[in-house]
Amino acid sequence: MGVTAAALLGYCGWSILRADTQHGAPIGPDRLLADENAFRDPASMQALGLAALADRPTDGAAFRILGTSAALRGSEELALRLYRISVRRDPRDWKAHAFLMDDAFRRGRVEEGCGHLDAILRVAPELSKPLLSALAAELGDEGLKQGLADLVAQDPPWAPQWVTALRDPVVAPEDVVAFFEALSVRRSLLPSEHLALIEALARAGRIGDARAHWLETLSPRERSLADNVFDGGFEEEERINGEFAWNLDAEPGIDVTFDREASMSGRQSLRIDFNGRSVKLRTPSQRLALSPGRYRVTVAFEDSTSISVPFAFMVGCLPGGELTRLDLSNGPERGIWMHVEGTFEVADGCAQQRLWLTTRSRSIADGQVSGVLRLDDVRVRKILP
Repeated sequence: MGVTAAALLGYCGWSILRADTQHGAPIGPDRLLADENAFRDPASMQALGLAALADRPTDGAAFRILGTSAALRGSEELALRLYRISVRRDPRDWKAHAFLMDDAFRRGRVEEGCGHLDAILRVAPELSKPLLSALAAELGDEGLKQGLADLVAQDPPWAPQWVTALRDPVVAPEDVVAFFEALSVRRSLLPSEHLALIEALARAGRIGDARAHWLETLSPRERSLADNVFDGGFEEEERINGEFAWNLDAEPGIDVTFDREASMSGRQSLRIDFNGRSVKLRTPSQRLALSPGRYRVTVAFEDSTSISVPFAFMVGCLPGGELTRLDLSNGPERGIWMHVEGTFEVADGCAQQRLWLTTRSRSIADGQVSGVLRLDDVRVRKILP
């Protein structure tokens, strides 16, 4: 018994020494395979793989090295057989999966290729950025698009990185839109996927479709606030965020809130409190998707600030210049509700627009504002012929 135990412990210690570098330099197949990148010619690679298999006949990496040797000699079918043995022996060998993925995609076997892709990204997530970026550039291929939609619908752990790859401006927006349309048939889109789809629609010049899709992500009550200007009466119960909602981010020197104590109409207005600092105002603002034609814009305001030069409400083309400017001027009177209005023309080339509040300060002193400005009833109506 003692002799047997001693022999067993001796063998285990020898095996650990060969496989685990913390017990010394490995001198078995692990050392051989660790040196695989030092060999480039088929004969040396074949000798390396066979030497490793002689000691460990089930080693997946050794079969992969033999596969690479066969590929370099032009024996493609033998290489594929060896790569398949490699991934059966070691499902985590991403290099063997990469060879098989490339071959499957090249032969049009998209489902098989996507299976290898999934295996690679699960065991080597550091490869997600270059690999997914390369695939995103090929989304124009219908088979690849459908295969990736099948795969992403299963919510693999790398799906967020795929969405990031699709948001790269170099990826054709039409391909991104088509992918998300295919994915939406398989399951509901996640919020990050909705955002990527909306961005792609906008980049493709389909601003109206982008806004319509954004509205579909809202609740029925929130959608009821939609007009040419979304929630022009500032009636939202809680702040609504999104591509075509109001941007109400506070800038240095101001606070932005909804005011239920004072409004021109409805339940509340937008209240902007100025604390006396110099401001360069760009809030509130909103992205529009108006079709070509002539429009009338109206704004209600109550100015109880110290500003010396009137605030201005602007409408402009994105990208492009100013379409109209409304001066929010009530003369010497302060603290009363007033309406201003103006007209503007949206040309054929102006696919998207923006409206925003700003100041027309000519100096730092002009820009130093204290007090309260309220806004309500921001409307844009098309003027019919």
